Amino acid sequence: MGLLEKFLPKNDRYAAMLLYGMVLATCFNGYDAGIMTVILADDQFNEYYHVDADRQGTIAVVPWATTGLAQLCVGGTLAGLVGRLWALRISIVVMMVGIVVQCVPNTYGILILGRLITGLGFGCVYIATSLYVAECSPRLLRGSFVGTVTQFGYQLGTLVAFWAGYGMSFVDSPYNVAWRVSNLLQLPIGATFLILSFWYPESPRWLLEKQPDNPERVLKVLCKLRMGDENSDYVLAEYNELVAAQKARARYDTGYKGIFKSKGMRKRLMYGLYATALQQAGGIAALTMYAALIYESLGWNQGSQALSINGIQAALQLVIVLVNTFTVDKFGRRALLLAGFAIQATALLILSALTTAFPENSNRAAAVVEVAMLFIVGLTYCWSNGPIPPAIASEIFPQEVRDKAFGFSLLGQTCCLLALTQPWPRFNEQVGGKSYWLLFCLNTVLLISVYFILPETKGISLERMDRLFGEVDAVEAGEQGRGLEKAEALALSFVEHREVGDEKGAEGMHASSERIA
Repeated sequence: MGLLEKFLPKNDRYAAMLLYGMVLATCFNGYDAGIMTVILADDQFNEYYHVDADRQGTIAVVPWATTGLAQLCVGGTLAGLVGRLWALRISIVVMMVGIVVQCVPNTYGILILGRLITGLGFGCVYIATSLYVAECSPRLLRGSFVGTVTQFGYQLGTLVAFWAGYGMSFVDSPYNVAWRVSNLLQLPIGATFLILSFWYPESPRWLLEKQPDNPERVLKVLCKLRMGDENSDYVLAEYNELVAAQKARARYDTGYKGIFKSKGMRKRLMYGLYATALQQAGGIAALTMYAALIYESLGWNQGSQALSINGIQAALQLVIVLVNTFTVDKFGRRALLLAGFAIQATALLILSALTTAFPENSNRAAAVVEVAMLFIVGLTYCWSNGPIPPAIASEIFPQEVRDKAFGFSLLGQTCCLLALTQPWPRFNEQVGGKSYWLLFCLNTVLLISVYFILPETKGISLERMDRLFGEVDAVEAGEQGRGLEKAEALALSFVEHREVGDEKGAEGMHASSERIA
């Protein structure tokens, strides 16, 4: 498969262009996360809000409190009620309001309020984006599409944020303007996607769930996404799977009741929580959020050295995401996660040994290797446990509960992020270079757990995930039900035909007897 064919599959080029456009939504999320790395290293910001190690942790992670709320009940409910696209539009507007609140002259309390509003929008954007991409992607390329859109967009936003913040870091006057302008620069990204989104079709799977009596509209959207017509075999095959699965699962409970009621669904939910936890349980958020501060602590504290290193890393991470694009649907989710955690654990082992051996950063060669190891951890994350967990969590649930179950699953990500990121500045301040041993141990445990726990979902359509978790295949059940309906209809037709024939035969015999008489 050539480069063009990989990014723009022959029968899915329209869908590919739409899904790549969703990068703007995830870029908006990435910018907000990335800019705080720069702002937390801004002297004027720290002076204005009297930021110490504890406040650093609070400012960095407080949005995840409302992100957790979005994941628990808001994001999935919103995406289920108004659709994936309208949920995304509303969520981006909420984020934009939060950003403005953060940037107006305010107190520390108002800053935290703005961060909380932004976090609520952030969580809902992530849920709606991942659901839309998973539900509109072609089956054999779903992993690469979800991974590319979520992670590439996030890294793009981080890259733009780092360099925007780096450029504004040289602006000292007027006082407190640099970090405010850096934060507001993300608003045009969100506004651009809001405009473009009105050319997007709604998810066909959501349409079928909400309008089961209007399958023609679903087929029309599928034809558009797959660049076919109502007679195209591949379009009809996917359409029939959707309809069969919908009919089979129509009797099941929806929403949060449906998530917890059955043993099979609870099992999937545990896998979803586990999968999303893999994204943050290794401590990557702490290394990213405090990257500039970490590089300064490792001895790169002359001028803008730390910010420059951070910007270079962000540029490399953007490119390395494409490793996931080319490999995840070829080698599978498990293989990339195993390789990723093995590499990260090795890099953190070397980093921990060096920071323990040279706690005062007295060896310049060791300092260079330490930066290289942090680069390896960050780059590996971008093609491994960064993009893969949301792909897994968005594809393992059936349609009637996918929005709410996926949102709930993301709590695994949020809990791990909060547990490691909020206390990290104080922990690193007290423990020093030995703090990285904790991250090495965590990544080693995650490597072992993936080998023994995680199932492979590569190449399985969304409607056929049931069998993977020991349940009845919804498509086969739906097709059998339709086959039974057809058999009943044929039997009824045969009986009616025979009755009509008998009546006609009786009438003929009566007419013959009259003629004889």
